[in-house]
Amino acid sequence: MSGLPKPQKPITITLGYADSLWLLRADTANAQAALDVFKQLAASDSTSIEIWAKLSRSYYFCGQYLTQAPQARDNLFMQGYEVSQTVLNQNSNYRNLLFSTGDESIAIRGLDKTFIEALYWGMANYGQWLATKSSLVRLGQREIIWATLEHINVLDSTFFYGAYYRFKGALLGRDPETEKDTARIKRAFDEAIQRSPDYLGNYTLMAQYYCPRAKDKNLFYQLLTKVITTKPNPDLPYYPENLYERVLAERLMVKAEKENWFNQ
Repeated sequence: MSGLPKPQKPITITLGYADSLWLLRADTANAQAALDVFKQLAASDSTSIEIWAKLSRSYYFCGQYLTQAPQARDNLFMQGYEVSQTVLNQNSNYRNLLFSTGDESIAIRGLDKTFIEALYWGMANYGQWLATKSSLVRLGQREIIWATLEHINVLDSTFFYGAYYRFKGALLGRDPETEKDTARIKRAFDEAIQRSPDYLGNYTLMAQYYCPRAKDKNLFYQLLTKVITTKPNPDLPYYPENLYERVLAERLMVKAEKENWFNQ
């Protein structure tokens, strides 16, 4: 009997275990496993802001990088947004302001820095969900998106490697009221790149949301070529994101040609 393999010990579902999977999210299986473990942890602890914020970010990662089917992406983004709303509703200041004013944009401003991760990833998920919706739907939600973005900037202007400016550029580029203001869109992306030149998402988003508006085909391909040819540094905390941004850049090139972005 000594030659029989020893039985494997059951894995203990802990935040540390989820975080260890998340660190290895460059591998698709680990990214999906991290999402599953964060979901289990959230189901067993409805009060942990940290767990629920990480769950929201995990939904975003899987929707943004690992899923191409539109409906599946929408489902992941919406779940990521709803998770963040669950966290916000636990805060008494937020609930009281929302009840007394009926205005979510005002209630957002009652949240402190403890909620910045949940705020940002919830907004990122919701923004991606809205990106494929009609102009009318996007116009109806623009106030809450902008209020959230500006409050994140107030809480921490350096948050997540220039995220404020990166998201601002993308939002300006798809907001029906600002999408023609190409100079303003460019300034936002330029600032994001200046703050975090190694974060490749800055370049793909600028290519996607600025270049078609400005009809700048040369810059579009310059930005995406930079993303594709840059060798991601594994020492960077956003190394997995940079790996997947290269794939997104290739898809954007194909999409632009198929849809004649610069020949209309």
